[in-house]
Amino acid sequence: MNSYSVSDDFNIFVISDGTGKTAFSVVQAALLQFELPRVSILRFTNVRDKEEIYSIMDMVRVQKDIVVYTVVNEELAEILRVEAANRGVIALDILGPLVDLLKRVSSRSPRGVPGLFQRSEERVTERLEAIEYALEKSTGFSVSNLDKADVILLTIWYPHKDECVLRLAEKGVKCGYVILDPHLPLPMDLEEVVGRASKSLLVGIRMDPEYLSALRLERIRALGLNCLAEKAQVDAVRKELDFAQAIYEKLGCEVVDITRLSSEEVVNRIWEQLRKREERT
Repeated sequence: MNSYSVSDDFNIFVISDGTGKTAFSVVQAALLQFELPRVSILRFTNVRDKEEIYSIMDMVRVQKDIVVYTVVNEELAEILRVEAANRGVIALDILGPLVDLLKRVSSRSPRGVPGLFQRSEERVTERLEAIEYALEKSTGFSVSNLDKADVILLTIWYPHKDECVLRLAEKGVKCGYVILDPHLPLPMDLEEVVGRASKSLLVGIRMDPEYLSALRLERIRALGLNCLAEKAQVDAVRKELDFAQAIYEKLGCEVVDITRLSSEEVVNRIWEQLRKREERT
């Protein structure tokens, strides 16, 4: 360290076998404490072999530039440490000391898989986008946003529909739905939208008429909407189910029977259909 010449004009090499976002953020946070407008951050990501490390280190100016790295592959991290020491370059390991500490206090071994932080962030982003979609875009009556859905539910009215949509959103699945009712006009461009949304899983919901009748009656009474009691009559429910089934057959969608299933079980059924579709494609 003492052999380094004092300067306000140097480079910081950020090296990572992942995205390098962690090290880059740490370096940026540290630089905010100084006024160093001429300092450059050079970011090297997805470094996966020793030849890449040698090539990067060849660019580092001895006794001037510094290296900051997050390399979870222990073999590559050791190569980088040795190479920096042999060249007389200051190198700071951001993750290594903390990983070593966790190894001492934990019964588990580190996975050593690069990019896990990015994947975790991506999953969080997917969930947030899916929840926003469920709350703002998925209305049941408009088809204008269905081409952005991962799953399109075609369903008659049943009380736990919104809960299922939100549970799917928590899994990062954007779920749109269309309410089917023989007393209401279908969206004129439903077939066209379904055709455009070829990447979406189309699922039709079916259940036992007596079971749905009981569900509806319970919800109607709980809400004090006795004027809707006829919607819970078995004959009315059966007509709606037959109407929906004809549409399912016309559109050729997957049909899931959710009779006596909890919301979690319904979501698992749809999730299973989604995974099977992904495997086929």
